Formats: sequence, C-alpha cells, structure tokens
Amino acid sequence: MATWRPKKIIFIGTQSSLLKILAKDNETEVISSISFLETLAMRFQPDLIVADFLTAESIMQIRKTERFAFIPILLTAEKITMNEVNATIAFPNIIVCNSTLCTQDIFIEHLKAIMTKTKSILPAKTGAIIKKTVCFVDENIGKKFTRKEITNEIGTDRDYLTRIFHREMGIGLWDYINIIRLEEAKNLLTYTGIPVKEIAQRCGFSTSAYFCNCFRKHFHISPSDLRITRDFKTNR
Repeated sequence: MATWRPKKIIFIGTQSSLLKILAKDNETEVISSISFLETLAMRFQPDLIVADFLTAESIMQIRKTERFAFIPILLTAEKITMNEVNATIAFPNIIVCNSTLCTQDIFIEHLKAIMTKTKSILPAKTGAIIKKTVCFVDENIGKKFTRKEITNEIGTDRDYLTRIFHREMGIGLWDYINIIRLEEAKNLLTYTGIPVKEIAQRCGFSTSAYFCNCFRKHFHISPSDLRITRDFKTNR
C-alpha cells in the first residue's frame, strides 16, 4: 500500500466533523468566507475545497481565481436542497454529499482518490443527475421509496443511475441511502425512547426486521443492545 502524502484542503465556513477527520492526515486551512480565498491563494494551493453552502455567484468568484479554476469542490450539508443543486448544477468538478455520509470511511477514501487524481468527478451534465438524486434522497429519507421512483423523479434510467452514482460518490446508491437512514436511527435510539419498530418506520425501512439486520451489520450491535448500553451508562 502506498504511503499517503498529505494534501492541502481549504474549508470555507465550516467546522464540521469532516474537518477533524481530514485534518489528521492533511494540511487544512479554515476561512469564514470566500473573500479570504484570494489572499490565501498566494501561499496555499489546495487539492480540495470544502464548503457547507455556496451560491452560484460564489462558485463563479472561486473559479475566476486562476489557482482555483479546476480545484475539486465538495459541498456538504445535513440536508442537500434544491438551492444547493441549482447553485452547482452548471459547474464542473463539484460534488455534493450529505454530511452524515461524507464522514464515512468509504467516502473519505473516495475523496483521497479525487485529491490524488486517481478518480475524477463526473462532467457537469452527468453530475447534475447525481446532485438531483442526492437532493431527492435527503428530502425523502424518512419515506419508503424504490429505485424506480427515484429514476422516475430524476428522469433517467435505473441501471445508468446505479452505475454513475457509484462513480461519483464512491458508494452504491442504496448503501448511501441506508447509511443515512441508519445514522438517523442511531440518533433516535440514543437520544429518545421511541420504540424500535417506530424508528424503523420513521427512517424509511420496509420492516423492523430488515432495519435490525441492517443496523447490526453497520454498527456491529443490535438496536436493542445499543439501548441497553446507553441505559447502563446513564444509570452508572
């Protein structure tokens, strides 16, 4: 396995958990707005720019700076909305991702591949399909929906979406959906007393049995055992 060489990453207006993860093995700079980018460009040439929200005008301003013209940009938020999608849809080299998913090991490895240029972000027109899909998932994560319903909404072919989603995000579409649902379920199990069956329904799982099976595979603990561990710690 090749030794990882630290990359340079600029975070704009975000102090997210992703920053803590990426700062361990890379050089990072945090600025509050894009107005500081041009000054930073004199001494810091990034391999990636991360932001929690950028308008189309902000993206245009970034791209006007020669040193940032082709740098990959990651937009990450707790919920990707059509505002984010519409702002980015015309621009190449931009990827959007739910903030829950972007801290997962599989996505971190994908980011590393993008920064080392062993993988590339899809062209803007194709990437727009992925951005709309990510938005659909975030807006409907608590509902039960099928792959066909997604493709009908986005207006694309099911097999094509499956293929390009993995290329853009480094993870399969349904794995992406399940991880977001499972992380939300974990929060509900940890911080509320809502019954497991109801949590499964709230997080969009077809049955509680399927939910428990997915939960155990992802977290290596059952929902009920997580609750027992939580209660034990609380009562100590």
